[in-house]
Amino acid sequence: MDAIETNIGSLGESKKKKVDLKTWSKSFFTKKNIISLVVISIILMTLTQLSLSFGYRMGMIDSVKKQSQVNFWLSQNILGLGNTKSESDWYVFWDVWSKIKNEYVDRADIEDEKLIEYAIRGIVGSTGDQFSEFLTYKDYQELNGELAGSFEGIGAEIGKRNGQIVIIAPLKNSPASKAGLRAGDAIIEVDGKSTIDFSTTEVVKLIRGKKGTNVKITVFRENSMDKKEIEITRAKISIPSCDVEFTNDNIAVLRIYNFYDNVIPEFSQAINLIKDRNPRGIVLDLRNNPGGYLEAYLEMANTFFKKGEVVLIEDFKGKQANETKISLGDGYLKDKKMVVLINGGSASAAEILAGSLRDNSKTKIVGEKSFGKGSVQELMPLKNNNFLKLTIAYWLTQKGVNISKKGIEPDIEVKVKDEEIDALGAYEGINVNKDSQLKKAIEELNKVIK
Repeated sequence: MDAIETNIGSLGESKKKKVDLKTWSKSFFTKKNIISLVVISIILMTLTQLSLSFGYRMGMIDSVKKQSQVNFWLSQNILGLGNTKSESDWYVFWDVWSKIKNEYVDRADIEDEKLIEYAIRGIVGSTGDQFSEFLTYKDYQELNGELAGSFEGIGAEIGKRNGQIVIIAPLKNSPASKAGLRAGDAIIEVDGKSTIDFSTTEVVKLIRGKKGTNVKITVFRENSMDKKEIEITRAKISIPSCDVEFTNDNIAVLRIYNFYDNVIPEFSQAINLIKDRNPRGIVLDLRNNPGGYLEAYLEMANTFFKKGEVVLIEDFKGKQANETKISLGDGYLKDKKMVVLINGGSASAAEILAGSLRDNSKTKIVGEKSFGKGSVQELMPLKNNNFLKLTIAYWLTQKGVNISKKGIEPDIEVKVKDEEIDALGAYEGINVNKDSQLKKAIEELNKVIK
């Protein structure tokens, strides 16, 4: 073939022109043109090398960026950590993760599961809410056992106040109460291990153990600068929920120890005994009652308040409208003469019941300021059988009073003596000589009866 066909476009038009190859090659391959071609080739080779190098560098950068994007997606969709205002925050998170995994001196001992667990605990802790926490399945099982009314340990409800682990309430006839632990005691050490920066769950794990074994708990007592080490023998704890006793002059002392799973049948039995005896009046003893289930409180409230009366208000802080819970029962105890007993171990539902009785019927409250836990926690299932215990609302009294962090002030304050506190956890039955708060409550009740 002696000629080639070329397409030459001019102003959108396509034309065909015949070119003689021999004539074209002779005119093109001159000395000047050959030198120019060599120079152009060198330039092209250099540019190619530069572009390959730049492409490699850009590829590395793009790979890192893509990995960061993958990690960000994982944090949102696999870990369930949600959206963030800035992806750069997640880049920092994964940067720290990478450095711990690759640079930490004992990196071989670091497990991904632990890194994730403590990262999540940190997220929950950032709320500053002492009652919200991340629970592993084991934590959840232990909590369930406690709420069901049976576990092995010392028998004390603990929580956080102002960043410190404290005794909310020692349980009746428990090793904790018999050893002298008191509501408000700050736990600073367990078996010599400091509790600073520990969560409530972590401290519970240190305290719990097989029955018959010992644990040493070091506490700071309220209004005292002295620390006290108390050795306690663990036991199987069966938690009573409710009982009733009668004085010689027919006054009922109705004790509600908690609002756990088994409280309803025990409360019903107590009410039946009260109906049979028809007492002159009732002392409602809510001392060292740490609260429990909302559902249990609402069911029991039917006995304290008439149908249609407000027994509780839930404040969701704008997430949704406040919910007002009303009594659905006959309010059998509403017309009974009553005085309520509280102390620093009265928390949650116990405080709400005391406050609402005062709001509703001006029932007098005797004792000491309550703990100040007026919030609602919900157990939310997570992936891998984990749980989140999260505060979702505040409990308000009938008149809308939020008692969180403030507690309820008694109408008549009665502080118990040291020897009384030590005896209260151990004694069985009514003994006003060892219980000045109960004695005062009965005195006030007699005034109301007359």
